[in-house]
Amino acid sequence: MDKRFYDVLGPLPLGELVTGLNIEPLEAKFQEAMITNGEALAGSQAGTISFLQSKKYKSDLDTAGATACFITEDLAHLAGAAHIIPIVSKYPRAHFGRVINKLVRKKEIFDDGELPAAGRDPHIHATAIISKTAEIGEGTIISPYAVIGPGVKIGNDCEIGAHVTLECTIMGAGCTVKSGSCIGTRGFGVDGDEAGLLDLPHVGRVVMGDNVSIGAKTTIDRGLIDDTILGDNVKIDNLVQIGHNVTIGDGAMIAAQSGLSGSCHIGKGVMMGGAVGLADHITIGDGAKIAARACLMHNVPAGEVWSGFPAMPIRDHMRTIAATKKLIQKKR
Repeated sequence: MDKRFYDVLGPLPLGELVTGLNIEPLEAKFQEAMITNGEALAGSQAGTISFLQSKKYKSDLDTAGATACFITEDLAHLAGAAHIIPIVSKYPRAHFGRVINKLVRKKEIFDDGELPAAGRDPHIHATAIISKTAEIGEGTIISPYAVIGPGVKIGNDCEIGAHVTLECTIMGAGCTVKSGSCIGTRGFGVDGDEAGLLDLPHVGRVVMGDNVSIGAKTTIDRGLIDDTILGDNVKIDNLVQIGHNVTIGDGAMIAAQSGLSGSCHIGKGVMMGGAVGLADHITIGDGAKIAARACLMHNVPAGEVWSGFPAMPIRDHMRTIAATKKLIQKKR
């Protein structure tokens, strides 16, 4: 976890962290295992805690080194075989979220106080609220009422519009964010357990390359655990929603009113028309094109053109439309 944005409150003993959760009791020898923070299971390190909710992702255990893992009963033996303490739970993801709330605290804008108006760079408007730990590059313009949170790093020659909010964000050089956009806020991660619904804590970042353009009133959520990543020269229109843990390759373009669910992977040079919708965990290959108002439920291979609701290769979509028209004409 990037300590520019988060205070890590651990290490804390595992027994203390799971107190109050409806789980199978831990063996006494595991109670004092010290946990520093949480990580995604794949590639996790000793001293961390993670979760595994579905056998679909059981291969994540192959590279996992976490000390403990919330896991369903049917998969618990796999954690034991990987020398990870299994915490048997009916709600692994939700319980993981509750533990993260005990281990990590996001720094807020007034924790460090804002810079005084006097003596500011002339490119920074006096009404902007900027954390003392934020880094603003040379030649960057900060417009009225922008809010730049703790640890945020903005490269040289960027332009941040009025009423923009930046949290937990690392931004390259030459980027533009138009008015009213929110970058790095918590995403829509919700899960439930015996205590009810939980807004899952998001402890990742938004990492943007150089020459990225973000339209007005667009929202880009920070990662749940890993980062949300936008490559160089990505161009995002107005009123676009990008969910947590999305990755967007260099030179991709996304038109207005499109919505990308969490953990989608968008390849280099992808072009999306207006009001495109993506289900979560969708991959779109390099150079693919998605027609306006398409609704994607499946991965799109590189270089292909898809359209429709649900989306399919555009030739199949056109054939379907033609066949439907013929059926209607016959009925008449």
